[in-house]
Amino acid sequence: MTPVSWSAVAHYIEGAYGLKGKVERADCLDMAFAHQAPDEVVDTLDALGSRVFPSPQAAREFLAAQGWVSKDEG
Repeated sequence: MTPVSWSAVAHYIEGAYGLKGKVERADCLDMAFAHQAPDEVVDTLDALGSRVFPSPQAAREFLAAQGWVSKDEG
């Protein structure tokens, strides 16, 4: 698996946070599907699993630690 850039998924994660004040997989995926996001973006968002993140930064840290997004971007 090659990590995607944070900028590729940030829009969906930040959008989900803006809706509910937390980041959940289902909200991110709903937005991604609505915008016909590429498969690698959908796969990365799917990796959020059943966890609830209190902020986009917390979701980013998790995805980076798991190897889904680039750690050195931004």
